[in-house]
Amino acid sequence: MKRELTIVMYHYVRDLDRTRYPKIKGRRTAEFRNQIKFLQKNYNIVTMQEVVCSIRTGEKLKPNAALLTFDDGYIEHYTTVFPILFDLGLQGSFFPPVATAARGQLLDVNRVHFLLSVANAEVLASEIDAHVKDNTETHALDSVSQYREKWATANRFDTAETIYVKRMLQHVLPEVLRNSIARELFSKFVGIDEGAFAAELYLNAEQLRVMQSSGMYVGSHGDSHYWLNTISEEMQQKEIEGSLQFLRDVGSPVEDFWVMCYPYGAYDEKVLDTLRRNHCALGLTTEAAVANLDQNDPLLLPRLDTNDLPITFP
Repeated sequence: MKRELTIVMYHYVRDLDRTRYPKIKGRRTAEFRNQIKFLQKNYNIVTMQEVVCSIRTGEKLKPNAALLTFDDGYIEHYTTVFPILFDLGLQGSFFPPVATAARGQLLDVNRVHFLLSVANAEVLASEIDAHVKDNTETHALDSVSQYREKWATANRFDTAETIYVKRMLQHVLPEVLRNSIARELFSKFVGIDEGAFAAELYLNAEQLRVMQSSGMYVGSHGDSHYWLNTISEEMQQKEIEGSLQFLRDVGSPVEDFWVMCYPYGAYDEKVLDTLRRNHCALGLTTEAAVANLDQNDPLLLPRLDTNDLPITFP
């Protein structure tokens, strides 16, 4: 029998209709509860420790094994998800960037999410194009048409314009320029102080200590949430070192094992080499598939999005 593992990926879990940003793409709390019921009925929800043990020893997992993972360290992971899982005796694996949980920094990815929740993607794309034209010589940029040809490509969740906005502000443009543009657009369209916004959006280190000591698993999502395949090997190492020190600080058992969840699902061979040098046990991607522990590289385990599973329960 194959050692198959259904790894489910979550981000936002909140009562969207009762928030200031109902258009954020997330899982409603009632839907999350129903999906957990579905998983409990049809799967055996396992712990990260059981998965690592299976990888290391070859032992079988329970039939129809499933692992619950939560990316980006949002406050509802502490206030909503953690109590639900704790009351059911289930483990979740949580992957917060150090920048949010320890330093209260607003990530570019979240600036973009909330921009897209309040402004039209075409409008935002036009604003980005204007900045590209204004900064072409200063930053040695490509033309707008070149950027659009390469990056304005729809995927299974987003339109071409939405992907264009995300990619340009997440990693395509030079870091200083994209940060400047993202902050300007956030101020213009969202209109909230970034520090106050981040304080509302993310959980903190003390809350992670409570979760970890209560049976949850806390793993690495990097220090600053970079696309790891776009930075130097030296920066990759710093991202890992900063994250591992943070995990130690919140009580995660780094010396026993640690798990990497790639920001944006991005990695390359240099990243994998860096993880191997730092004795990483598992790596979680955003490839949509059921993991096969007998065939998949342990550092390249695929996951299913919450949207790939039912949210109704009879």
